[in-house]
Amino acid sequence: MATPPQDHRGRTRLDPGSALAAVVAGRIVRGNPGARAFGTFFGCFGSTPDVCRAESVLTATTVIAVAVPVLLGLLVGVTVFSRDIEQGTHVLGLSQSVSRARWFWMRILVVFVPISVAMAVLGFILEWSRSYGGGKSVAFISGFGIGVARLTFPLFQSSGLVLGTYTFLALIIGSAAALIVRNTLGAMVITLVATASIMVGLQLGARPHYAPTSIEARPLSGAAAYASSGNIGFWFDSWTVGSDYVNADGSIVDIDREQCDRAFYSDDFGQHPDETYADYNARTEILYQQQQRDYEGCLRAQGADHFEVRYHADNRFRQFQLTEAALALLIAAAFLVPARWGLRRLRP
Repeated sequence: MATPPQDHRGRTRLDPGSALAAVVAGRIVRGNPGARAFGTFFGCFGSTPDVCRAESVLTATTVIAVAVPVLLGLLVGVTVFSRDIEQGTHVLGLSQSVSRARWFWMRILVVFVPISVAMAVLGFILEWSRSYGGGKSVAFISGFGIGVARLTFPLFQSSGLVLGTYTFLALIIGSAAALIVRNTLGAMVITLVATASIMVGLQLGARPHYAPTSIEARPLSGAAAYASSGNIGFWFDSWTVGSDYVNADGSIVDIDREQCDRAFYSDDFGQHPDETYADYNARTEILYQQQQRDYEGCLRAQGADHFEVRYHADNRFRQFQLTEAALALLIAAAFLVPARWGLRRLRP
């Protein structure tokens, strides 16, 4: 799927093999409660060979699917126009009864739309493969125990609507670049930079603001050590966008972590030769509680009142998909302006 094959007329088509493989692998993963729909590359400990292969297929398809819109923008969006322009075959069409608008829009409808729909179908298949268990993502990075929320990269970009609209956006950018630059290589460079920049910008700059973040306030007592180490406790059902110590007014407090971490340095946790295991447990529990109090006191001395986690819950997945798909289509519509300008400049 990385390089879309071409038929005998030179038109690019999508190989349905990736979608079929994702369906078969998805059925295997969904039929095994311990299987993972993302995160495994042939390192499945405790899984049968079939489950391991299915996990790896879905992981590989997810990673490839994120890159395919960019590749399609280069290989299809650009070349479907630049080939005719560089070879001069567009002159024949534009000098006859075919209008410029029809010449342009026929390629959009006949080539771009079906490819975008096919990519959306692949995205929905991938989304289906990892959305069992109450509709929440059950995927995680094997071997590290790191939760991967559906709202984060690469699961979000490789899901239904967003994958389809990203593809359409990349194709439109490629067509605009081809019509303006009229050079295949130059148009490909522009398409690569523009498409990648927009995708990254939506991920980092726009998506966190599609809805107000939810906030969980955590007390400094007890869980302070875990909060300071970054263990914020959210796994598959949320996307954490930030976490900080704050004062009573909710303002972020800059904490000198090294100063507070000294509370955890102690040589007294080892078992003494003359104490029983019960005595050891009792002594270390007292020592641990004292460390927690010292750590909390250090945080409060620096102005912290509690620890806040800002996140988006998994139930916003569909809302965020619709929002980002709409933004991608709006950006694609904006690129139609330079595309039409380049189209008017073509001479039959």
